[in-house]
Order: sequence, then structure tokens, then C-alpha cells
Amino acid sequence: MTFKKFFVPNENFKNMIKQALPGKKIEKLDLISTGWTNIVYEAKTKDGESFFFRFPRDNFWGRTIVKDCQFAKYIQGKTTYHTANLKLLENDERNFSMHQKVEGQALTDKMDKLNKEQIDQLSYEIADFMYQLHSMNYKKEEIFSCDNIGLDLVDFLDELIGLHLDASSRRFWNYNEFKHKDNSCLVHGDFNPGNIIIDENNHIAAVIDFGFAGFGNKYFDISRIIGRLPADYKEPIIRHYEEISGQKLDYDMLETETKVWSDIDNGYIKYMKGIGIYK
Repeated sequence: MTFKKFFVPNENFKNMIKQALPGKKIEKLDLISTGWTNIVYEAKTKDGESFFFRFPRDNFWGRTIVKDCQFAKYIQGKTTYHTANLKLLENDERNFSMHQKVEGQALTDKMDKLNKEQIDQLSYEIADFMYQLHSMNYKKEEIFSCDNIGLDLVDFLDELIGLHLDASSRRFWNYNEFKHKDNSCLVHGDFNPGNIIIDENNHIAAVIDFGFAGFGNKYFDISRIIGRLPADYKEPIIRHYEEISGQKLDYDMLETETKVWSDIDNGYIKYMKGIGIYK
């Protein structure tokens, strides 16, 4: 029998999740509506624990799940910030992932509610995490055993855009500045406020979701985060990154790549609306 390498919404996810949590009684199972690339469930157990499960919606995201888990495993404990402890699981030859919930809120939910002092402190932590990741010494062969998807961010985005954006939405990609960058460091790849969990005191509790992660350069991550946060965050993030790194940034490059990320987001939202996932 030939199995598809991805999941569809009407499957018995409850049974898969129960098998992944042996000995635990599930009290509540919630479908997370913001799961665009994966079908996402939060499982709450009777002993008060919560776990997130990500089931890929297509073959591309199925291969990405493997990269996500391997990268997260490699960097865990190598920065001063918490990153999710991902576990790679399998059902009918299809990969999915699980991790225990990190207490806190996505920055997306609080980014418009912070005062100037809180924004500055959080911007320092955002810049500090990026710099620690970008400065990490690594050997490529120690991070990934998979070779099933682009490990350089540009190669990964090439496939993402080719598969999920229509021709009119991806015209910009042939001319974007991403093509002319070296791959000199580790990057998160999708460093946006939805992937930053903050605690009750507005400090970073965890950084999550390394599905885009791999090899690139610092401008990929810096432009990504400043383009997705309100304008009040831009100056302090850039200032703190320059202070921590001891180097000035190329502001023209940041502006160009922020625009490219915006084009990618808009094209992908159009695609998701077209297939009925995003309304």
C-alpha cells in the first residue's frame, strides 16, 4: 500500500495523539486555527500538562518537519534562551512533531500593549538571541542527517515559493536581493512575533518553530522580525544588535529584505486563501 506523506483534516488525530502520550489521560484536545502549514492540536492532560502536535498539510511541510526537529535539537542549550524540545514522531510513514507547551503568550498577542521601556528590554532580548544564533560555531554535518529539503534558506524559499505561490505572486523572487547573499551563519529563517513566546514579565520565555531554519546570514532574521513587528521595535532592535555585535548594519539591505519578506507573506496568504485554509 502507498501512503501519502501528509495529513488531511478528517483523520483520527485523537488516536495518534493518545499513542504519542502513553500513560497520560487527555482531558481536552483543541484544534489551533492558526495552523497554516500544519494541522496543529493542543492536547491538555489530566495532570495539567499541555503538548502541541504539528501534522503537515502537504509533502513539503512533511519534509520541513524533519528539518525543524533536527535544527531545534542541535541548538538546544547552545544559547541562553529556551527553545522547544521537539520530538519527531511517525504515523503510516508520515512525520509529525510534538513538544511540551512553554508557558506564556506569543509576542503577536502583546506586541501592541507594551510601553517604551518594555519594548526596549524585549528588543534587546530579540537582538541578543539573534546574535547568539548567528555567532554559533557549527559543523553542517552535525546538524542535519536529512537531505530532503533546502538547508540553505534561499534554497528552501525557492521551493516554498515555487510550490505555493502562483506566477503573479512570485515575479518579485527572480530579482530579489536574497539571491546575492552568502550563507555564513545559522538562521532561524522565520523569526516573527508568532514564534517568540514571552512570559508574564514580558521577557522571552522561548523561541519556537525552526522549520525555515538552516544556513544564511544575519540580515535574513533581522529583516524578518523588524518587518513583522510594529514600527516602535525597529530602532531598538537594530540599535541593540549593533551594540551587541559591535558592527554597523547595512540599512539599505534591511529595507530591501524586509520588502521581500512582505512579498513572500502576501503571496502565501493568497495561496492559503485560495485553498480555503486562511480566511
